Amino acid sequence: MRTKIISFFLLFGLLVTPAQPAFAAAHTNVTDDQVTFSFPETATFSATLNAESNIISVTLEYGNEQLTCGDVVAKAYPQITPGETVQAEWTWDMRQSGSLPPGTQIWWRWIYTDETGTQFASEVQTATWLDDVHDWQTITSGDLRLHWYGKDQAFAQTMLNAGVEGLRRNKEQAGLGTDAPIDLYVYPNYDDMKDAILYEPSWTGGMAFPEHNIFIMGISASDSTWDQNTVIHELTHILIGHFTFSCIGTVPTWLNEGLAMFSEGELDSNAQAQLDEAISSDTVLTVRSLNGGFSELPDKANLSYSQSQSIVSFLIETYGQEKLTELLVALRDAKPIDDALLEVYGFDTDGLEDAWRQSVGAAPRAVSAQPTSQPTPTFVPTYVPVSGSPLAVTPTPYAIPTSSFTNAEPATSSTPFIVLTIALVCICLVMLIIVGVVILGLVVRSQNQKAGKHE
Repeated sequence: MRTKIISFFLLFGLLVTPAQPAFAAAHTNVTDDQVTFSFPETATFSATLNAESNIISVTLEYGNEQLTCGDVVAKAYPQITPGETVQAEWTWDMRQSGSLPPGTQIWWRWIYTDETGTQFASEVQTATWLDDVHDWQTITSGDLRLHWYGKDQAFAQTMLNAGVEGLRRNKEQAGLGTDAPIDLYVYPNYDDMKDAILYEPSWTGGMAFPEHNIFIMGISASDSTWDQNTVIHELTHILIGHFTFSCIGTVPTWLNEGLAMFSEGELDSNAQAQLDEAISSDTVLTVRSLNGGFSELPDKANLSYSQSQSIVSFLIETYGQEKLTELLVALRDAKPIDDALLEVYGFDTDGLEDAWRQSVGAAPRAVSAQPTSQPTPTFVPTYVPVSGSPLAVTPTPYAIPTSSFTNAEPATSSTPFIVLTIALVCICLVMLIIVGVVILGLVVRSQNQKAGKHE
């Protein structure tokens, strides 16, 4: 997501297509098969279904083309009046399911059964989820398709050229290329863009949807450079999302946003000044804190993006583009970021921070005086390679506190043994008291019973 404060959402997978029915479907007679959009809230599917016997049940299968980790088919069961001809209708309410990005390809088909048990499956239909209010136009260059309205052809060409430049930079700087057409929907202002998508922050200026190969953006009032950088930024998120697809792996935010910022070029003067101030005052953020979502506080968020750009710039300029591509491949293989960094660069996240701090002249990373307890790993047996030797991995050294007395003998504390002894003595005394009380009670009761007999 590209805004004055930038964020993004990433979802990945394989192309979703409607699963083919397991039965040998009979020839269908379906008319008026259509979908009606009330954009961006609802999509209403309707059709007239015909059969030689009474139709007793109808199922609508529907979905959208996107990346996912498996076949996903949604089903709805519209209410019908049984008969040889039925009117079927069902509404997909985006306000409940969540909004789709403009330009998404929606598919659907009808499966219905008559009273003889014969099943019918209609042909798959598709439609583009997009408003019909605006006069959308399209311009194309290679795998990049730009859709726009409300601006002239020269504007569209400028934005398309920015996208082409973004593809070139990402290929050269990070080894990222296209594997499918990418659609960019450009709105003439931020309000129109926000009206096209539900439940997004009011400050959103651009959003990337790698799972759909789509990104959308609004145009600023006067900053053409910002607009062109937004195209490059969001395009980078699309490329990263496809290149690093994994059902279980993740890409740390500092790397994802840092690459998107790096692809734009140098930081602007304000962002660079803020980063320089944080470096000189030793208020930069830890790299580990940048693994997840960035702060919603504007100043801290802006620093997060600037620092991420600086970290990625350090990796590329120091170790080269090929190493960064290797890092992305390791993350695509679902390796944790520390393991991926160790494999490619020889240091983990803390080691990266130490190296980056040194490169920009920042103070050394603060290390706690107390050693951090390390979890004991559970080893899982694996197949041993037929040949080759194990890799020697050197983790980042940790600061270990030492005594100020270099020749002092290690002291052995007896405190735990004293405490344990006292506790055992106390428990024994309590048990003796309880036993004594029980015996005394039994004796008194026995004497009382004897006294009663003598009376």
